[in-house]
Amino acid sequence: MTQVAFPDTASSYDPTGEVVAVRSPARAAPRMWSRWLEPASLIPTYVGVIVIAVGFALIGVAWAEIAALTDVALQMPYLVSAGFTGLALVMVGLIIVNVAAKRQDAAERARQMQTLAETFQALQNEIARFDQPGEGR
Repeated sequence: MTQVAFPDTASSYDPTGEVVAVRSPARAAPRMWSRWLEPASLIPTYVGVIVIAVGFALIGVAWAEIAALTDVALQMPYLVSAGFTGLALVMVGLIIVNVAAKRQDAAERARQMQTLAETFQALQNEIARFDQPGEGR
């Protein structure tokens, strides 16, 4: 008997001679990620807020370490390692939140356009129904 492998499934031999498609467990993980990354999901926004909070925490750590030092040469390692990294994380978090908000707005706009198109289609059907000859108004 010939075994057939499908791209998203694995095949298994059944004693009755049938090829049985078995869903591979590796395919379940991408579905979970795709649900988290769909345009209407709030998870990317939360991730962005967490990244921003970590960035501000790093800036706070840098400030706490730098505030006690008067020698600029001793302040530089804290500024570079925690301060600039914290600033970069804040900027990345803001980008994540911005992109997530734009994707959510686009998903809402697409849903509204679909509703509007369905409403216009229903209106057009009603107008066509009343324009047919022989029907009373």
